[in-house]
Amino acid sequence: MRFLRRGLPAALLLIGLAAPAMAQSSDPSFRINNRSGVTIQEAYVSSAARSDWGQDHLGQNVLHHGQSLIVRLPVGECVNDIKLVFANGRSLERRNVNTCGITDYNIDP
Repeated sequence: MRFLRRGLPAALLLIGLAAPAMAQSSDPSFRINNRSGVTIQEAYVSSAARSDWGQDHLGQNVLHHGQSLIVRLPVGECVNDIKLVFANGRSLERRNVNTCGITDYNIDP
């Protein structure tokens, strides 16, 4: 009975503290949210181990301000490079992004 009063709350606290560390998944898929104010014309996401960008995830589409794109990637391929090309000619590149640790990638102004 003494364990239930002292030990159980402590055990629950430890489980609660460990929860953020367990939030990491092996699913690298995530959502790109365009909050930039500029249309995104091309979106590339590829494994950081690759030397090329691969296919444009938007294809013939564009991603207007306020829109989102779900990027589906192979399970377990967590470290990825991201390249976005905007309608104004600007581009944004981020290397070695752990996409298994995120659900949203926000593109702000």
